[in-house]
Amino acid sequence: MKKNIFLYTLMISLFFGTIAAQDIDSIRLTHILKNLKLDKTKIREELCIEKKMPNADDSYIAVIPVILNQDQEDYVFTVQNYIVITDSKGTIKNKYFDPTELDSDAVNLRSFSIDTGLYTISSTIRAFGVKADFVGSSKPNPYASGKISLYYPEGKTLKKVLDQFEMDSTTGEWDTRCNGEFKDDHSYIMMDTSKTNNFTNLKIKTISVTSINTEVKGECEEKETSKTFYKQLKFKNGKYQ
Repeated sequence: MKKNIFLYTLMISLFFGTIAAQDIDSIRLTHILKNLKLDKTKIREELCIEKKMPNADDSYIAVIPVILNQDQEDYVFTVQNYIVITDSKGTIKNKYFDPTELDSDAVNLRSFSIDTGLYTISSTIRAFGVKADFVGSSKPNPYASGKISLYYPEGKTLKKVLDQFEMDSTTGEWDTRCNGEFKDDHSYIMMDTSKTNNFTNLKIKTISVTSINTEVKGECEEKETSKTFYKQLKFKNGKYQ
C-alpha cells in the first residue's frame, strides 16, 4: 500500500515542519515583538519563523502570525502575518502586515516556511516566498496543501506580488484499507524569458500524479498515471495572476 505509506509520511513531515518552524532566535523575537508592540499572548509563537536573507547583509526575514481569534481549546484559530526584515539585533528595517486571513480549523494550519530562491522578478528586484502548509484531519479523505505568497522590499515596507498560490496539493478518497483514488499535484516556479509590465513572467510547471488502489486477491495493487503541464502568471494591476 505505497500510497497509504506516502500519505502517512507526508502528514508526519508536515507535523514536524511545525516543530522546526519554532526556529527563530528568541532574543530577536523579543525585540521584534517590542517594536511591533505585541505581547506573546497575541501571537502563535510556535508558528513564528525566520531565515537569513542570502542577498542582503545583516538581514533576516521573519514571519510573526498575529491571532485574530481562537477557540478556548486553542485548536481553531485565525491569524494574519506580520512579515518583517530585521537586522541581527531584531531592529525592523521593513514591515508589512499581510491582510490575508489564514484559518486553522477542520483543515489545520501546520507550519510556515520561508523560500529565498532566485525569484528575480525584474532586473533590480529579487522576491522571496512565504509558504503556508495545511493538513486535513479526515483519514478516509486525506488532504494536504501548500500555498506560497511572494514579497519584495519596497522602502520601509514590503510589496506583495503573489497571494496564496497553491504549490502542493494532495487529495484522496479511500476505504482506509486499500481501495481508493488519490491525486498529488506539485508545482515549481521558474522565471520565464518574457516580461509583462517590466516584471518577469512566472512559468509554473505542475506534475500531477493520480493513483488508483484496488484490492485483488488480498493484495493492494496500485496503478499510477502522471502528467505534466505548464501555465504562466503575468504581472497585472500590481500582482501576478
